[in-house]
Amino acid sequence: MVRTVKILIPVKYTIDVSQLKFDESTKQPLLDACPKAMGDADKCAVEEALRIKEKLGGTTAVVSIISGDEGLRVIRDAYAMGVDEGYAVYHPEAERLDALSIARIIAGVYRAKGPYDLILIGLASGDTHSGVVGPTLAAILDIPVISGADSLEVTDEGLVRAKCMMEDGTYVFEARTPAVVTVTTEINEPRIPTLKAILKSKKKPISKVELKDIGLEGISAGIEVLDAKKYEVPRKRVIIDATDPSKIDECIEKIVGLLREEGVL
Repeated sequence: MVRTVKILIPVKYTIDVSQLKFDESTKQPLLDACPKAMGDADKCAVEEALRIKEKLGGTTAVVSIISGDEGLRVIRDAYAMGVDEGYAVYHPEAERLDALSIARIIAGVYRAKGPYDLILIGLASGDTHSGVVGPTLAAILDIPVISGADSLEVTDEGLVRAKCMMEDGTYVFEARTPAVVTVTTEINEPRIPTLKAILKSKKKPISKVELKDIGLEGISAGIEVLDAKKYEVPRKRVIIDATDPSKIDECIEKIVGLLREEGVL
């Protein structure tokens, strides 16, 4: 019987795509000028882990794969929310690691620092939005996975029950721990840390995990970005003036005609 739960939450230090800007002359994204932080789905995973711990007791830990000390921010943000432990795995090309490499590293931390009853992870990161790290991690560890949880319940008997919104309705899935659950941003509203908690998080120690310690010192980046540009759909720039009430019917006919020409109607 599981009386308390030990939860691992992988979090990613990534760009805030809502603030991404482009060079208008080259259409290239200005990545260096874009703020970075923990993704929204990861914040929800942290929040859900904390709610489970508050209900059943136990411990929570975050793990993040980063290329430099600036990435420690996501772990400190998790500390401010209430997480107990944090692990930083340094890789010089963290931003270019593919989903399989990321899952292998997280699995290595799970084995070295765990085992854990539950791994909670955001359904997809805000940058690549692949959504495959969670299932890949579960396959490596040979444990169950539930993807896209909109609500989650963990019993003290070690049963995980999640509601997931699918294309044809809402389904309820159950799994025995240990398990991986990926969560959507609909699952909760992450708490806002207090100033006291933020200040306290800056003094809390973060454990550094070397790749050699988990047998992955030779792991390399698997993604090469050849090009990235802003995509723009050319606008027709057709203006139909319907400010004169007597011309409304005529304007409607013009709009319908244009839509038929485009194959919309």
